[in-house]
Amino acid sequence: MVEKINYEMISESSKKHINEFRILNFFEKSYGTHHYKSNGYSEYSKIENLDENDKMIKKEKERETWSGESDFFLSALAYAVGLGAVWRFPYLCYKNGGGVFLIPYLIFLITIGFPLVFLELSVGQFTSNGPLTCWRMTPFFRGIGLSMNIANSYLCIYYNVILAYAVYFLYYTLKSVTGNLPWETCKLEWSSPNCLDEHNTLNISRINCTNEFLKCKNGICYQKLSFSNETLNCSSSGLISVGVWKSAFPSQDFWDKIILEKSSSIDETGHLVWQLVIALFISWLCVYFMVLNGIKVSGKLVYFTSIFPYFVLLILGIRGWTLPGAYEGIKYFIYPDLSRLKDYTVWTDAAVQLFFTLSVAYGGLIALSSYNTFHTNIMRDAIMVTISNCLTSIFAGFVVFAFIGYLSFKTGQSINDVIQAGQGLAYVVYPFAVTTINGSVFWAFLFFFMMLVLGLDTMMASVETLVTSILDGFPFLKENSLRRKITVTFICFILFVGGLIFCFQSGTYWIEIFDTFSGNWAILLIACLECISVSWFYGFENIKNDITAMLGCQLTQSKYFAFWKIMWAYVSPLVLFLVCLFSWINFKSLMLNDYVFPVWSNIVGNLLSLSTLSGAVIWSIFSVMKTVIIEKKPFKSLFVPDMGWKPLKKEHCILVNELHEKEFRQKLNEGITNQVFTFK
Repeated sequence: MVEKINYEMISESSKKHINEFRILNFFEKSYGTHHYKSNGYSEYSKIENLDENDKMIKKEKERETWSGESDFFLSALAYAVGLGAVWRFPYLCYKNGGGVFLIPYLIFLITIGFPLVFLELSVGQFTSNGPLTCWRMTPFFRGIGLSMNIANSYLCIYYNVILAYAVYFLYYTLKSVTGNLPWETCKLEWSSPNCLDEHNTLNISRINCTNEFLKCKNGICYQKLSFSNETLNCSSSGLISVGVWKSAFPSQDFWDKIILEKSSSIDETGHLVWQLVIALFISWLCVYFMVLNGIKVSGKLVYFTSIFPYFVLLILGIRGWTLPGAYEGIKYFIYPDLSRLKDYTVWTDAAVQLFFTLSVAYGGLIALSSYNTFHTNIMRDAIMVTISNCLTSIFAGFVVFAFIGYLSFKTGQSINDVIQAGQGLAYVVYPFAVTTINGSVFWAFLFFFMMLVLGLDTMMASVETLVTSILDGFPFLKENSLRRKITVTFICFILFVGGLIFCFQSGTYWIEIFDTFSGNWAILLIACLECISVSWFYGFENIKNDITAMLGCQLTQSKYFAFWKIMWAYVSPLVLFLVCLFSWINFKSLMLNDYVFPVWSNIVGNLLSLSTLSGAVIWSIFSVMKTVIIEKKPFKSLFVPDMGWKPLKKEHCILVNELHEKEFRQKLNEGITNQVFTFK
């Protein structure tokens, strides 16, 4: 057994200390009470508060763990590969120069993706704690975990509404089993005047709207002059239509007027769309039952939910690649416009998208890895999850743009006119594309069910992250299964109520605000603080010793392991800070297609970003006031690991302590005595 071998590596002197001082007390004290004497050896201070430590030992319980390593890997993969791979990544590729977007994306994958995923998995597995309580190696930065939970809460609130859309579409799809999909043709009761379906039901004519006509945003071309030769504008009354210059898909009108009942602006709140409320409740019910009984159940569900989307994407891809026009769509997706590399927006979009898809700095990876056994090879899993996520996003782009190319071919419109921003790519373009294929109901069901499964994977891990954080922060809540279930119920109910704001007629505008700002520069700064707190203040050699205890010295003593030091200490923080800086410099008012958000909504969005960062900032201020001002301790004590920074099991504490003591003695012999562990 690995653990037995590692235990036998411990020196006899350490075993003697362990038996004499009790393992937990020994390990905790050794972090802060190493002393060295002039004769070159170290000793440990006397033990204090034995009664308190006895209570801690009695309270120690076994933490729930994954049934197997595959459970963890598939859960992490399912969490990382979410809806963003299907509707966000392809659109950003198109928006930012096609294939050239992959250049900054792959650069950030190496400089940010791999390092941050491995770092978070390491911290979670080492401490067996969620993000709220794991960040104890540098108490000054413990607020990082709080910021992660704030960002994750925002994600949970709005992300499940996107799943509700899929539930609502599935309802209409199942209703149409014996007929046609309701968005297949334009219908007078909800279609716009420029609605154009495959059969041209409304008998509209497309024209080239030249300067002699009045070209309006609603896609209709009007006569420019009145009968009295007065020049008209798009808001004039009595306009005479001469044709349509830009048609709308029936799926667009169905999406806006039936699914969303969308208002004309965010200022018009409107009423609650009760069908969406019901769909949101159903999606939360699915998440609730998937999380209710812990990872023993959810760890088995991912065997289906993580693999099924790949199966559907492959089926849809095979169908899409055989359709006419698919080549032009794929060409549009991968054709690089190298001049776009000069645009800062391309780089910031690539970084934010990487964080969105990998779910770095949201706490989910830490929470999932906290249920690992101590010796799980998280470096291997970090590399595999990151690569799989990247390949999935690119693969989804080939599938989606094949259908976009086909739709462009069928409608005669350019790809510029076919493509939609944000949720429209998933809920407008594809729904209409399937209506032009035989067996449209089957293809629609496959797609929307895939969207639901993809979203449930991410939501399951995101809610589990909040549950883990609360249970770790308040251990009495996990003393029995009933308390855990009450906690899960409470969390899901609060998040469901919070999501009701997105079920108003103006809800889709609020989703854009949350999607844009809650995971923007604030998340990048949180990740930057992660790297700095570990590599600069805790020290790379110390985290390396902790990882050695988990993975063995064969991996950590390799010359290639220096890659992580370079990334964590220098490259990743610098890259993250520069991306944040450029995003501030190039800040632009939020837009959704042709709609420009009002100034106040951008202010709210930036306050949302600040609130995400507030956890780290407020905790730092609180820790300084408590430790330095009230308790009169030195400021440097805020950068010494506290008693909570340790593995869960006693034998692992022994192993870690042995590694740190060995390094301490080595540094002491070399005359280096400024180790963090010498601080009192």
